[in-house]
Amino acid sequence: MNLPKQLLQWFEQRQSRLCHRQLLVISGQDEWTKNAAVTLLANNDRQSILWVGDAPIEYENISVKNYRSKLGQEYDWVILNCFSGFRANAAMALSGTIRANGLMVILCPELSEWPNYADPQQINRISYGYQQKIAHSFFIQHLICCLGEDSAVAMLSVRKFSGKAFFVEDDLGKETYHEQEMAVRRICKVAQGHRNRPLVLTADRGRGKSSALGIAAAKLMQRSAKTICITAPHFHTVEQVFVHNKRLLPDAVITANSVTYHSSSLTFKPIDILLEDGSTVDLLLVDEASAIPVHILIKLAKKFSRIIFSSTVHGYEGSGRGFEMRFVKHLCQLKPDFKRIHMSQPIRWYKHDTLEQFWFNTLFHNVQQGSKSVETVNQSISCRHISKAQLLNDKKLLADLFGLLIDAHYQTSQDDLQRLLDAPEIKCFILTKGTTLYGVAQIIEEGGDSFVELADNIAACSRRVKGHLVAQNIASSYNTPTFLLARQWRISRIAIAPEQQRKGLGKQLIDYVEQQAKQHHIKFLTASFGCNTDILKFWNKSDFLLTKLSAKPEVSSGEHSGICIKSLTNEALKIFEAIHNKFYQELLYQMDKNFQGVSEELLIQILLFEQTTNVGRFTNVLILRQFAFGKRAYSTCKRLLKEYLIVNPASFSKLETQEQRLLVAALLQNLTDKNLCAKFSLSGKKQIEHALKASFGKILLDK
Repeated sequence: MNLPKQLLQWFEQRQSRLCHRQLLVISGQDEWTKNAAVTLLANNDRQSILWVGDAPIEYENISVKNYRSKLGQEYDWVILNCFSGFRANAAMALSGTIRANGLMVILCPELSEWPNYADPQQINRISYGYQQKIAHSFFIQHLICCLGEDSAVAMLSVRKFSGKAFFVEDDLGKETYHEQEMAVRRICKVAQGHRNRPLVLTADRGRGKSSALGIAAAKLMQRSAKTICITAPHFHTVEQVFVHNKRLLPDAVITANSVTYHSSSLTFKPIDILLEDGSTVDLLLVDEASAIPVHILIKLAKKFSRIIFSSTVHGYEGSGRGFEMRFVKHLCQLKPDFKRIHMSQPIRWYKHDTLEQFWFNTLFHNVQQGSKSVETVNQSISCRHISKAQLLNDKKLLADLFGLLIDAHYQTSQDDLQRLLDAPEIKCFILTKGTTLYGVAQIIEEGGDSFVELADNIAACSRRVKGHLVAQNIASSYNTPTFLLARQWRISRIAIAPEQQRKGLGKQLIDYVEQQAKQHHIKFLTASFGCNTDILKFWNKSDFLLTKLSAKPEVSSGEHSGICIKSLTNEALKIFEAIHNKFYQELLYQMDKNFQGVSEELLIQILLFEQTTNVGRFTNVLILRQFAFGKRAYSTCKRLLKEYLIVNPASFSKLETQEQRLLVAALLQNLTDKNLCAKFSLSGKKQIEHALKASFGKILLDK
């Protein structure tokens, strides 16, 4: 196959000196682009090639959905065959596997035709019932625009080649491992120096953060007997830590989630197990801390005196900016002697890398939420719907909007940008003052007529389809097909600029969404979230009521997942009341079973919202007074004590926080005496009963 002379000259230039990694786009017919890539590979004699998507048989090949399996490996070239589908997470993540001087090659249709190409991956990004509603990809249109604006991107088509080589400055390759070595020393110091001086370790991708954790753990294990634990939202995020740890400890005993070396060990434990586990560790490594809710990080900081909080600032599955904004300020108060280090020097490539910058710019992972423009007094706050076409035509607004979503939710990823611009079931509403973005609510439409034939099967738990998270969950949990058939908007993300929070703007935006939902004949507004007291209060203020609490906490957050619902019509209210009653009965049943680990404050808050209509209906107050004043044994009235608290949750307000927590743990969650003593620092059964009597004495003082 003949290739343009200018292309061959470009490769000659790249081979003549040290070059930055670059992106080469080959556009045209499917077979032509593949043949062009094969010819280039043959001419350049590259040994380490990864081909993503449909590929010639002689090359290492994976499907785009399996991109995770190659993270941590290194390649000279990565070829993305976009005829097999494009996924933003995969593109960004796999760009991090390309070593210095390497290339990422994109094979795609003619650029004028690509936005209308039927991407095979679309079906995985779009909810059931909406697959046929997407004809044009605004995301691909955005990507093409970014390709044209970046001078470091080389382009090859049937007609021509354009591109220039980007050379590395002479001094950029020096001291590549200096920051990593410093990070290793600082990690070791946390384990061996003063207690209660945590280390916050942050880094962009490709800076050797995972290897630093693994190397430091190995050094500590070699020096003396150390019990080291590592935790993260998922085990796969710490696999590279174990790879580097094992590399330095060839004689170690290896299991699926641990490395044992003589009397030392490095073991992975999920967050929920770690919080419940009573065993002690010499050092705790918390990797990808940005993907863990702040209150969970605070619990870890309180429980462990030697701890490393490690976070990727620009991740392919979320961002560390929220971690920086929300957690570090709490850590300043909790452990003021904490230290921090940021790794900015790339290990696999050189500073000012053009490939990294392209993906950061394109996928808005270099957006800084700077100070807002000064507003004049006559500018009012307003809300409006913003279409995908409008976002595409206003790149600053799109960048600001996605930046808000990244800061507000730890799981926002590049795939979410692709869905935001392309998924027909997603809508965005924004809150602005003048031209300044203050807030955004992302809506996903669920339920409706597309489920006419499936509703009964889904409600009976015998069928499940793509998307419709809340609609399917509630319908199947309570065997209610009518809920699935009702059109509903799930508020999947809501974000307010940090400096504008706690001013009622979130509620104002939700009120506007509700107004728009009614105009579109939507029956329900819903939301799903990791349930804690602050988030539940936020939704309760807008009259959303909790309607589901997961039986088990999420591994990634340590929280039970909650669903809140608000009815928008009289017809919807009837459906909701039946569902809500089932939820309340389930809550009462599960409090001393699956909900024993739910925070006491959260259970009190739920009861206060659930039972305002039943206050005062308890008729056995005399028996409780007999217990409170020492005339009746605890064992003879425990059921009645529990019933009183359920019917009269407002009585908790008469007690101090610790007293409230003990009542919930003892009576509603039915913890054993042993667990109560450990949790509340009590000496035994007598002290437990004495504390309960004192609390009920306060509650019944005026009864």
